[in-house]
Amino acid sequence: MAEILLVEDEANARKVLCMGLELQGHQVCGCASPAEAAQQLQDRAFDVVLTDLRMEGRDAGLDVISMVRTQQPKARVLLLTAYASTDTAVTAMKQGAFDYLTKPVSGEELASAVERALFDAASETTRQAEYSVAGETALAEADPGPTETMLLGDSEPMQRVRDRLKRAAKSEATVLISGESGTGKELAARFVHACSGRANEAFIPVHCGAIPEGLFESELFGHRKGAFTGADRDRSGLVESANGGTLFLDEVGELPASVQVKLLRVLQEKRVRRVGEDREHHVDVRVIAATNRDLQVEVQQGNFREDLFFRLNVVPVHMPPLRQIREDIPLLANAIVRQYGEGRARLDDGCLRKLASMPFMGNVRELENLLQRMLVLSEDHHLDVSLLEEMYAGSECADAVSLQGMQQQGGDLDGWVAAIEQRLIDEALARTGGNITKAATELGISFRSLRYRLKKGNVADEEI
Repeated sequence: MAEILLVEDEANARKVLCMGLELQGHQVCGCASPAEAAQQLQDRAFDVVLTDLRMEGRDAGLDVISMVRTQQPKARVLLLTAYASTDTAVTAMKQGAFDYLTKPVSGEELASAVERALFDAASETTRQAEYSVAGETALAEADPGPTETMLLGDSEPMQRVRDRLKRAAKSEATVLISGESGTGKELAARFVHACSGRANEAFIPVHCGAIPEGLFESELFGHRKGAFTGADRDRSGLVESANGGTLFLDEVGELPASVQVKLLRVLQEKRVRRVGEDREHHVDVRVIAATNRDLQVEVQQGNFREDLFFRLNVVPVHMPPLRQIREDIPLLANAIVRQYGEGRARLDDGCLRKLASMPFMGNVRELENLLQRMLVLSEDHHLDVSLLEEMYAGSECADAVSLQGMQQQGGDLDGWVAAIEQRLIDEALARTGGNITKAATELGISFRSLRYRLKKGNVADEEI
């Protein structure tokens, strides 16, 4: 997997984090101080550096970032911080940190952050790589510009997505990215940022669903000293910290009504007012938002401001679920195996064909998790159908169609229902040799109903 340097001065926390990372298959070197980290950076090469921000009574994590940038610039730095230090954390991101995690951090959050860091590093290294069904690779031209590997896929839907994102990147327009969980909405946002004129400035991700409601305004807009209990100093918020760069609001539908009003003013006037302060501050920030909800429905139900929706939805981009771009699954699978298998593992053709037929209700995230399990348990780095079926057996049985199964594999209710429907349709079409009339009879629905569902699933007219 990866070589990880962990810098954490609290012994118990360091032990727990090391164990969690090692269970994920990584090699971890734990250090209790920046001085120890400096020695390790001289002796060994690391893929990811995970460091606490607050150590030795100060923001010593900034020293670690500086050392990594100087000694191992290819390594990605993940910062551990608390809400009370968020302003310093985003400053650290401007200084070179890849992302930050808020304490306490769950094993899933940690695993996801490490995966994103590794994928980002791999994308930068390989630039633009294309993978064939048989697993052959070919390097693209030496300098293709912002890496296409951030959003792999040769299917028509993915080509349309990349084209729209590139067009959006050339402007300052607000982008609203929709799609099911696991479809790569944050990756799409990073792609826009990387292709834009703000690429050298900060990209600040804000996971709206993870911020306690009482902290939303302070976190996003900052506060004045004495504005509330615990506000012992003036602080700028995440919006100001993204000044000059890009602010990514993930799961924007989770924003409380009071915050929606203030965000609307940021978009309209490019000004922000800190909690407890009378004057406003000018900000130059590009906003990209993402949601797995239907915000138009949320507007109709009174949960989301219509004027804010229109301000966010200037350039709408929908990330297709994996079941609608099955032809991209072999390419994605080979890319994932190349990344996590360190170039030694290989998927055989039968395994790729089987992967391309699976529902993947958790989308790319589920595909990635499945392949990582296969890599860990394969003995000879050869990933075949028998190993795939062993890994996937539990998720294809009836017991997996449960809340627990959905949570374990990723995705949401709409995605699972749509994937199960698509799976049954595919099976009916396979059994009837593609005859839609007979398939509709097998499914107990009308020909017109099946035709509508096939069109909804992006099947071309000539195919139906």
